[in-house]
Amino acid sequence: MSSLFDVVVRKAKKLGPVGVALVEACDEAALSALSIAEAEGFVKPYLIGQRERVEKILQEKDISLKDPSFVDARTQEESAFAGTRLVREGVASILMKGKIPTPSFLHAVLDKERGLRTGKILSHVACLEVPGFTRFIFVTDGGVVLHPDLEKKVQIINNAIEVARVMGVETPKIACLAPSEIPSLDSEASVHAAILAKMSDRGLFPGAIVDGPMALDVAVSPESARIKGVTGPVAGNADVLLAPDVVSGNSIAKSMQYFAKAVMGGVIVGALVPLVVISRADTSLVKLNSLAIARCVTH
Repeated sequence: MSSLFDVVVRKAKKLGPVGVALVEACDEAALSALSIAEAEGFVKPYLIGQRERVEKILQEKDISLKDPSFVDARTQEESAFAGTRLVREGVASILMKGKIPTPSFLHAVLDKERGLRTGKILSHVACLEVPGFTRFIFVTDGGVVLHPDLEKKVQIINNAIEVARVMGVETPKIACLAPSEIPSLDSEASVHAAILAKMSDRGLFPGAIVDGPMALDVAVSPESARIKGVTGPVAGNADVLLAPDVVSGNSIAKSMQYFAKAVMGGVIVGALVPLVVISRADTSLVKLNSLAIARCVTH
């Protein structure tokens, strides 16, 4: 396990166990992550789905859970709403996606009557430990909001600030990514970034610093920032990278994983409880890291 995420897991362990509702629990990697998190002492698993199928996976894959609770559900929709019900009843403090399509999972979360709406926007915050960096790099939003307008970007930034602070960043520095550091009316990302930076100057994001527009190299490399003559506390030292849209956010995070061998965890915030929604290709370690982040967010 990586050093920075070691700290997060230890923090989650100190906070003690909370209920995690795993929707459509026939997911080997998710069950494996829950097994480790349970052994570490920060989750109590609630396994939703067809019990006989879940127990078969636990037995075949030799996954040990000390004290799971089973919630029988015969369809994906039934499973998803069973999960939201456990949250609404105060039984579970984290909702986790298992073997269910993300749209079906989020459909239940966003249901006006039985879901977990709070009035806030839902957005994903990826947390990456990148080789060569001594701090986490957060990327948002690479999972939920396809084409955020300016108002949505304000909310996405606020969600990211919340997660970054939970992860130990006292004053999060947010870089609004764009093609270059010179605002251009031809680039919506550039215009939004300039406006968000001015909003930050006027105190809209207390306890955080937002700057932009900024290309990725300037955001994370002090040397690039120096060569290009970009100054300020964010340039070269960004904690959070605000992507212009979901495709670029997703691509940045996965590029760090697959090309730079970054270790990742992630969480969706903005709902009544944190949501652990990860790719089918993600490993048990990614899911464990995500559970640890979610546990810290619940606190």
